[in-house]
Amino acid sequence: LQMQTFFHNPLAGPFVLGISSGASLGVAFWVLAGISIGFLADWELVLAATLGAGVLMSVVMLASLRIKNSMALLIVGLMFGSATGAIVGILQFFSQADKIQLFLIWTFGSLAGVTWTQMPIFLPLIILGILGVFFIQKNLDALLLGEEYAASMGVNIKKLRFIIIITTSLLAGVVTAFCGPIGFIGIAVPHLSRVILNTASHRLLIPASCLIGANLMLICDIISQLPSSDKILPINAVTALLGAPIVIWVILRKQKIFI
Repeated sequence: LQMQTFFHNPLAGPFVLGISSGASLGVAFWVLAGISIGFLADWELVLAATLGAGVLMSVVMLASLRIKNSMALLIVGLMFGSATGAIVGILQFFSQADKIQLFLIWTFGSLAGVTWTQMPIFLPLIILGILGVFFIQKNLDALLLGEEYAASMGVNIKKLRFIIIITTSLLAGVVTAFCGPIGFIGIAVPHLSRVILNTASHRLLIPASCLIGANLMLICDIISQLPSSDKILPINAVTALLGAPIVIWVILRKQKIFI
């Protein structure tokens, strides 16, 4: 939601702009390199994913200062994602088989890997990120009309950009670290929120995106657990089946997304 507002692009999202790929790259370095202190393993995983997401987010932000065309920026984001994918492929080539298998299982995405022992790390960081988004909700509303208008309303654009980078990297990084790189949810949910509530106010869209996103993920998780079978589908496959039609609908929709 933040990224779609900031970039004025209905297809902006952590997965499309390479933010999730950056988080995956951070985790790949951590898992495939085999560097772990042991009792700080969960914190290391979160730190690696958040730093990876933050670096890619910052690069995309810098690119957006020069590239004003939304579609061109999406292409740049996809290229960044492809580049990080290539680096991950090189790391896999030089890694041991057991570590490669561990990383590949993680890339499928799953909610089952999050345990109660990880909640003291997971929950406070997620709450911190969401509170940060609520803190800038009025600035995001002003940003819908452009950076120049927002600046004329007294919004500190540099500070706002910094908060967006931090909160997006934190939320995407923490979730990706524990649940894997899950696609399409980040793009689809804000549009569902706008359609259901028929509003562009972030005061309503932020909590709506949280609730709809959580429920959609639970539905995907339920679908992924095949009935009468001990096998579980990769959750990425299920989110793609549900999210891809919404993304296609957004592309084909003629009326403006930001009302």
